[in-house]
Amino acid sequence: MRFGDPPTPAPYLNAKDQRRLLGLVLTLSFVVLAVTWAARPESWYWLIPPDNETATNGPAPVPSAESGSLEPRIVSGEERDGTPPAFDSPGARETDKESVGRRSTLPDPDASRRVPREWIEKVDDNTLGIRAEEASGYYRILAHVSRLDEEFLRKQSRRDVLHVNLIRDPEMYRGLPVFIHGTARRIMPIDVNENEFGIEEAYEVWLMTADSGNDPWRVVTTHLDPRLPLGENVAVSVELTGYFFKQYSYASQGGMHVAPLLLASLVEPRIARELPPSGTGLEPYILLLAGVVGFGTLFSVFLYTRGDRRFKQQMMQQFPIQDEAACELLEKLPEQKSESSLFQP
Repeated sequence: MRFGDPPTPAPYLNAKDQRRLLGLVLTLSFVVLAVTWAARPESWYWLIPPDNETATNGPAPVPSAESGSLEPRIVSGEERDGTPPAFDSPGARETDKESVGRRSTLPDPDASRRVPREWIEKVDDNTLGIRAEEASGYYRILAHVSRLDEEFLRKQSRRDVLHVNLIRDPEMYRGLPVFIHGTARRIMPIDVNENEFGIEEAYEVWLMTADSGNDPWRVVTTHLDPRLPLGENVAVSVELTGYFFKQYSYASQGGMHVAPLLLASLVEPRIARELPPSGTGLEPYILLLAGVVGFGTLFSVFLYTRGDRRFKQQMMQQFPIQDEAACELLEKLPEQKSESSLFQP
């Protein structure tokens, strides 16, 4: 037996509630996207420029030509004969044979990235230029580095090796890949002797780094980035990864000097990214956008809260509580308070 109509179920899936749920989903999606965008460091470069070596607001420093650090009289011949003169380069000295012998008995932590010892065992730093006995290892390393992936070689390279390390202790770093960047002062093609490793052309790059002072590095590479200019008097920022081969002897106006010789497969320009200064005039617009987004968020919360309150009131009016026993008890409650308590003595 049924008395009256059954209560109507709450209309949770009507068009109005679906629109409200869709609005909540869109708002949540916007918040997720905003958090993802804000988590990227480059999203804040307009406010705080990054502090790294490749992002600068000015050109790379170029050594002064008045310092006499590099003259166009650099002797760059590949095959030379004769005994070397006394070197007056700071830090140049003969290799300590006894210390090298003691070091050879210890495990080499860089053995996995060093070229095989037989390729460089005939290298002698106390000679002028590249000797005939060194030519095989010289061209072999050039062919080897040309076949390697540049990114892989860069990851395997040492970045903590300074110019003075290669001058004072060449045996410790010989055959290791070294990453350097600096200002190239001379970029020229050089002659290549007949060899069995397929090397047909090469270029020499003389450059200075921040740690080398007035003493240059010499780099021989099989490829040049097409953006680099050729010339005996250039000034361009470059970067490269090459194997340290030997101390290369060269003549200048101040006498005979030595420079670390690296063998590389590619020399690239070091591009400095131009970043806008922090005061770009966008701050008012950014603050206005943030204010609009914040106000919109608060207004959306207000609308949803008010809608929930109205929905609750409508549901209470549409489905009131019908409990006759509870109503009768509430009506008799004042009368019971006026009567004396049954537990009163």
